[in-house]
Amino acid sequence: MMPLETVATEFLTQAGVAFTTISYDYAPQKGHIGEQAAQAINAPCSAVFKTLAAKIDRKQPVFAVIPVAQRVDFKALAAALGGRNAKMMQPEEAHDRTGFVSGGTTPFGSRQTFPVVLDQSALTHEKIWINAGAQGFLACIAPQDVIHVTQATLAEIAL
Repeated sequence: MMPLETVATEFLTQAGVAFTTISYDYAPQKGHIGEQAAQAINAPCSAVFKTLAAKIDRKQPVFAVIPVAQRVDFKALAAALGGRNAKMMQPEEAHDRTGFVSGGTTPFGSRQTFPVVLDQSALTHEKIWINAGAQGFLACIAPQDVIHVTQATLAEIAL
């Protein structure tokens, strides 16, 4: 049974933005988790976004929010926030700093607030799906609301 509320949904509710949630059967052993999520909720992969915890120039934490079927362009991610390079944060550090488990990472309600860089392709959709703070649990939200509540920077960061 999926949670009806997580720190992410509480964050969105407190921010006063409209969103809906949906649960699906999270099965990471099958690979291509993001595409699997899109298929499970009957949404196009381009409208389902994953949140990756990364570090710019080895020190600045950041959330990269990109379509599930794509990879992050680390140079573009770093450049979006004035850095030179970026790489994924180690899973243990990401969990300690965000409070989220792998497969449940979201830019909403993190333990520590990170800058958010949202792939600009999000704006081609009226609504996008982003993890809602638990494995197999997504929030459907307008991209403009994501930008508003996270103060996200828009950039082309997906390959």
